[in-house]
Amino acid sequence: MSVLLGSSISRQASELWNKSKHYSRNLNFFPSAASSTDEHELRTQRITTRLFIFLWILSMTILLLYTSLIKVTKTIDVEGPSLVQYSQLNSTYSQTLICPCSKISINYDKFLYVEYTLHQVCSSPFVNQSWIDYLIHFTESNRPKEDFRRTSAYAFQALRIFCELINRTISDSLIQFYSNQYVSASVISRRLFESETKSFINQFRSSMTNRFLLSLAMIGDTTQVNALFSGLQTNYKQSVINDSYNIDINVVTYMECSCASSSTCIQPSSISNYTHPTVLFYVPGFYTGCYVIESLLQSNLECFYSQQCIDKLQGYLSPSSSMNVIALDASLSSVYSIHSTIKELVDNLMIEQWNASTMYERYYTECQPTQCTYTLQRRNDVIYIFTTLFGIAGGITTILQIILPPLVKFLRRKKEQRQPNSGKIKPKEF
Repeated sequence: MSVLLGSSISRQASELWNKSKHYSRNLNFFPSAASSTDEHELRTQRITTRLFIFLWILSMTILLLYTSLIKVTKTIDVEGPSLVQYSQLNSTYSQTLICPCSKISINYDKFLYVEYTLHQVCSSPFVNQSWIDYLIHFTESNRPKEDFRRTSAYAFQALRIFCELINRTISDSLIQFYSNQYVSASVISRRLFESETKSFINQFRSSMTNRFLLSLAMIGDTTQVNALFSGLQTNYKQSVINDSYNIDINVVTYMECSCASSSTCIQPSSISNYTHPTVLFYVPGFYTGCYVIESLLQSNLECFYSQQCIDKLQGYLSPSSSMNVIALDASLSSVYSIHSTIKELVDNLMIEQWNASTMYERYYTECQPTQCTYTLQRRNDVIYIFTTLFGIAGGITTILQIILPPLVKFLRRKKEQRQPNSGKIKPKEF
């Protein structure tokens, strides 16, 4: 029974194979309008059919591979992105991401804040009025020109003015700086934002310092060029000649430097004996000269960092009573040393610390991007591939149906013309 069943299945498979073989051999997509029994014509049609199937499959295969492997550029829109979304998009699509700002210009004060700290001397007792009044109490104009008691009160008064003027200059400049506007057509990355704002702040600080120092230098040059007299007679000394109305003017010199030729002549400040012209104590780092400001700029605060030096100085000023003054703290971290001159401090606007805070979140909020757009390259999806194939399949079929039949006929005709005669010899006629 099983043998008979196996034999039947084998016979059916053989018949199916023979039918398929016969069908494929006689398959014809290009029959004539009228049924033809011409074997040559039928063979041409079958060859055209097989070539059509081969070229159609080849074309569709190439098209499938092309649409599957090629990368296309696609544009993606994100509506109302948050800062977190923008940060994620920027980290992935930074080259193509564009997020137009709804507010193009933004004031600096919306996302910038600057804090600064001046040198500790500007908040010390040495710029208080009580210390200045204390020194004025011992000021005597008949002291030698280099005596500390003659000019110290005015020197510390000038130091206080420097602190106040610099503080006001920075405050006023910051108000103007905050009113500037940052123009941004689209959102920029956090790194670029911080780099640009840092550049703005550095430029602002540099220009502010240059303006201040230029004004200070102009005042100093004007004073020297016009040979203005110091009220303390530290550059020119006036005296009445023989009780007459004639006044004699003498140029003051400091260590062989004449105030007539230079305004920066200085000499170490000291405490001298009142009755005998002997120096009792040199104030470390402090100078007196043609002008109080010029000598102050060349001085430093070395003595006033030392409580021992201050106590010794006060002992010479008033042995019986002294003002309770605490020295500057030398242990504090500072960009200046105890030997830094007042000029070095002023050249840096006495700034000890300069902290600029940039708030990117506030900038992003002010910018208010309503949409972000970015492009990416990726392969086509399955739906697009099959849609494309189905759309082009009809066109390929039509083209092949038009081109192949005449082409095959033409090629077969050329082939037959090139073949030699069948070999039959035509008899000669006598």
